[in-house]
Amino acid sequence: MLVYGALFAVYIAVLHFLTESLISLQWLLWTGFGLRVLFLLSIPNLSDDVYRFVWDGRLAAQGIHPFAYTPAQVMEGGWVLTGITPELFALLNSPNYYTVYPPVCQGVFWLAAKIFPESIPGGIFVLKVFLLSAELLAVWVLRRWRPGGWAVAAYMLHPLILLEGMGNGHFEAAMLAFLLTGVWLIRSYINPAVGTVGKEAHKHLALAALFWALAVAVKLLPLLFLPIVWVWLQRRARWLFTSYFAVFCAMLFLPLWDWTVLQNLFSSLRLYFRQFAFNASIYYALRELLRVLGFETVVQARLLGPLLGGLVFVGVWAIASYRGKASFAFSITDRMMLAATLYLLLATTVHPWYVLVPFVLSLVAERKPAWCYPMVWTATVALSYSHYAGGSFQEEYGWIALEYLLVAVALLWDFTRPSPPECPGKNEVKPLWHHSPDGYPNPWKKAVRNLERESYFCRPFAFLR
Repeated sequence: MLVYGALFAVYIAVLHFLTESLISLQWLLWTGFGLRVLFLLSIPNLSDDVYRFVWDGRLAAQGIHPFAYTPAQVMEGGWVLTGITPELFALLNSPNYYTVYPPVCQGVFWLAAKIFPESIPGGIFVLKVFLLSAELLAVWVLRRWRPGGWAVAAYMLHPLILLEGMGNGHFEAAMLAFLLTGVWLIRSYINPAVGTVGKEAHKHLALAALFWALAVAVKLLPLLFLPIVWVWLQRRARWLFTSYFAVFCAMLFLPLWDWTVLQNLFSSLRLYFRQFAFNASIYYALRELLRVLGFETVVQARLLGPLLGGLVFVGVWAIASYRGKASFAFSITDRMMLAATLYLLLATTVHPWYVLVPFVLSLVAERKPAWCYPMVWTATVALSYSHYAGGSFQEEYGWIALEYLLVAVALLWDFTRPSPPECPGKNEVKPLWHHSPDGYPNPWKKAVRNLERESYFCRPFAFLR
């Protein structure tokens, strides 16, 4: 935790130097890229999820559906398979559960196994090459969405993204890259006020649906944001996006269209939501309340699961439909960030890399002044690493309480602080359809923008100035 805290302090200082033009943006971007290249050759030491990735890929490479059998069943069956060894089995963290990783992940796992059928470091290297490519896509989108450079620097140098993305090989980095691309295409090239959809907008809408489907096929979380897109788009655009998205998802999830496979997948998902708990906030508080009232553990899970799931469903639709005063007129990215926050606050399991979702969305949110709490959360979530302190693998609830107390304070500050005079209007980056008479420019050509230097007070941690 101390090492991460020191790295985060350096990170904030570097962003401050960038704001004051004391350091080159290009140099920072190359530094971020260089650090990722170094991680290509590393083996994760804070997470063992990557070994399940290798296991699934080796099964698929030999014609065995990774959703059909648990690792324990494979070992008990005595099958002779290339790379499926007792040594690899011993590294798995959930050998009695079916895999839960969607098709795009499984495709990358398969490719890694095909290239390195027996080498674990080689397979991990292929997985990280894919993650590096996805992160470069995210950087490309951020550079066009936020040309000022602060957002892409905040992404490239963030220690949590480096540690949990390229470091530990978590595929949230790929999901965020595809999600950012899809939202960027919708936000920048689709005018929600236009009822008709022209030829160019039609193409951009199809591309947005494709990238959104790819994000879902990496992690299922982007399904959470569909009500927000549905409300934000209007009339024909709404139905076109939904139709394209459904078709692309059906194509990507085609390998899972088997009743046994689906049963196995949903059984593991049910176990995940009912039996696993880590670094939760509201869930822990309600669980303790039910324990004090005398409810058994099984009853707690049966009561809290549907309750929290229902609250997330209602809350996301409320965020999507909210129409408030001008100072709280949130954009599509603001709403997605708030929906992700609601989901994590009500979740039973909040691994450190999960909080990257609201953080990355905050980089492209349009509210001024910028949201501060996602950045605070990426700092305080390091307190959950106390779970590993001393090798005891026991959660320290005091540290978790401190984590969420600091996040709550930052969230309250975000909603109560006034909007500074520098932020509204003049620093706004308008959607690209504002720059074209027909409203639908070519997304692959550089748009002409007359941007003033972004106000420092519109960014997180402005109070450090």
